[in-house]
Amino acid sequence: MGYSGADGVRNARESLGKALEALQQEADVPEEVLGITQNVARAISALFEAQHASTEPDGKTCVKSALGTLSQTLALLQDVKSQHAGVLTATESIADVISILFPLTNKPSSPPRSGLPKLSPIPMSMLPPPAPKPKGERRRIEANLGATTQSNFYVGFSAEIAHGGVFLATYEALAKDTSVSMLVTLPGGFEFECDGYVRFVRDPMDFASESEPGMGIQFEELSTEARELALRFVRQRPPMFYDV
Repeated sequence: MGYSGADGVRNARESLGKALEALQQEADVPEEVLGITQNVARAISALFEAQHASTEPDGKTCVKSALGTLSQTLALLQDVKSQHAGVLTATESIADVISILFPLTNKPSSPPRSGLPKLSPIPMSMLPPPAPKPKGERRRIEANLGATTQSNFYVGFSAEIAHGGVFLATYEALAKDTSVSMLVTLPGGFEFECDGYVRFVRDPMDFASESEPGMGIQFEELSTEARELALRFVRQRPPMFYDV
């Protein structure tokens, strides 16, 4: 029967080819950009498998794999420090591809957008909503992130990690908009603290959902040190994608 999203996947794969070409257009590709090209190549490979998948579950699994890799790639592109002519083109192409792939794995919270994003400035439509005003003391929570934990960082279309947050896998989620003070612990004994609020909740009783139960804690502000620690983790493990 094949995968029903094969046509969309094919279009996405062709767009990624343009992103890869843009990143490789210079003879001497910087090392940090070279790592990003490897990510793009992995995503293209996953989409090729999705396009030719024989079943719906297999196709969806491959698309999710590509989406995770591309979310990581967008976050890393935001942190490229070397001058490279293909970074902006690749960023726009990859964001377009994510807008194609995301509806194939999740019901979108808003219509897919195109022409995303510019490195600077970031359109208001891609930014998270204003944080709610805390009511009383913030709830103290801890998020332990590792290589295989269900908990992980998440990013949106802006790709900026500071505009994202942490998905905390738990069966005891707080109410949406609850203000929190969060300790994030990372492998190697690294940690940071930040304020945030509950952006979204995944109900453990929603048996139709394939996602883990838990809650998304949106960052209100990240220090420079915290952002660097988050990016260090993201370089090793792709973040989740959450449509803002």
